[in-house]
Amino acid sequence: MSLILSELRLRRASLIVWTVSIALLVLMIVGVYPSIRDNTSLNAIYGDLSQSAQQLLGGSDLTSPVGYLSTQLFAFFLPAVILVFVLGRCAATIAGEEEDRTLDLLLAQPLARPAAYLEKAAAIAIGLLVVTLSVVIPLLAFNSAVKFDLPVADVSAVVVQMYLFCLALGVWTQAICAAFGRRGVGLGIVVGYIVVSYLVYGLSASIPLLMHLRPLSLWRWFLGNDPLQNGFGAAECLVLVVTIAVGLGAGVWLFGRRNLHA
Repeated sequence: MSLILSELRLRRASLIVWTVSIALLVLMIVGVYPSIRDNTSLNAIYGDLSQSAQQLLGGSDLTSPVGYLSTQLFAFFLPAVILVFVLGRCAATIAGEEEDRTLDLLLAQPLARPAAYLEKAAAIAIGLLVVTLSVVIPLLAFNSAVKFDLPVADVSAVVVQMYLFCLALGVWTQAICAAFGRRGVGLGIVVGYIVVSYLVYGLSASIPLLMHLRPLSLWRWFLGNDPLQNGFGAAECLVLVVTIAVGLGAGVWLFGRRNLHA
């Protein structure tokens, strides 16, 4: 636990900046909604797009509460912003310290590699939780004021699934970076996967061949059940949790079986 607290203390300033910035971003987007709520002609902007484009952008409805939050926040923009935070943290926590020649000082202490790895991952998960709370609190606080009037369970569902989605990608970034001892390798592989899997998820709506690849995209397990409309998806949450657990196990094993770079 001391390593978890140390990690949080060392990065508390940047965590505060990220948390406040994302909360203000969400507040800004929420605050715009009353000005467009009754302008249903805006739906034509996305309505004429192909089915694949609509899925990539979060649908064709810009003026309903669910459609507005889906297109403006959850379909891509907000997860992408949060992924910048979590992928950067995960790449820096093992591989970054190894490149900076500080990791060997930590491992010289009476601390086993698996424990160090898992405690650093736990610190990232806590930081991501704080950032995620900065999303859900403004949404619930202004839910009635801007006339979203969305069920708390549905808002919680999309935020929780986004948290699991971002954590899963972060865990695998940490694992790949730790396996090679290089930040760039892990970031390159995971960012490439994010882009390709996002395109597969969207284009599968109109390209039947890609439908077979859709389950391989974590975007499907984040958004495929429309959590903002339908609430929690048991299968979606289970797949994301299993992906996190496997990533943690793989990271501990890969990191433990190699020597640090000189």
